[in-house]
Amino acid sequence: MVQAGAEFWDRYHRQRLESGDDLDWAGVWTAPFLGPLRDAGVRTVLELGCGTGNDAARLAAEGYAVTAVDLSREAIGRARARFGSLARFLVADMTRPLPFRNGSFDAVMSNVAIHMFPDSVTRVAVGEVTRLVRADGLFLFHVNSLQDRPLRARNLPARELEPDYVAEASGQTVHFFSEDYLRELLAGWQRVELEPVSVPHRKTGEPFKHVWRGIARR
Repeated sequence: MVQAGAEFWDRYHRQRLESGDDLDWAGVWTAPFLGPLRDAGVRTVLELGCGTGNDAARLAAEGYAVTAVDLSREAIGRARARFGSLARFLVADMTRPLPFRNGSFDAVMSNVAIHMFPDSVTRVAVGEVTRLVRADGLFLFHVNSLQDRPLRARNLPARELEPDYVAEASGQTVHFFSEDYLRELLAGWQRVELEPVSVPHRKTGEPFKHVWRGIARR
């Protein structure tokens, strides 16, 4: 197994829907990006790994023209049913060439999605982001930090497939990023701002996830 595929993510989203947990983080991922998007004069946004569409809908409500893609047909079906009038939702694989012209978007956003792949595939995905963002455009993202690994390991047994890339017992694959690794991935960008962020659990308030919040300018 190189990475979790569409079948895993379809099952994942079905289970979430059945349990009533729709991964609505009440803006915790997208809200910090609203100011930078506004300041940069962004109009068009591509979201990679949109899941069931909450973040895309938040951006659309702010007036952005949003195209959002996800590998899971289950997730996209749910997103279209809920928010199809607000944004364009497509089933697509961010690790393969996407059906858009070079420089099609003012910004690309990916929240806790582009960290599911091994190093070689991650580089392909970041290369596709670079292709799709216009000159002087933005890449806004959240990815797992190295601090997140021991936090996940408490409840999710995993085996290492390559450095900082693991397969969990559930079938999910997860990549944990260091600051140096992120800066190397984005070495061709004009400016890269990275901030370590600890996300509290919605119910308990305890640290739930450790991520890098990033804003890069093309």
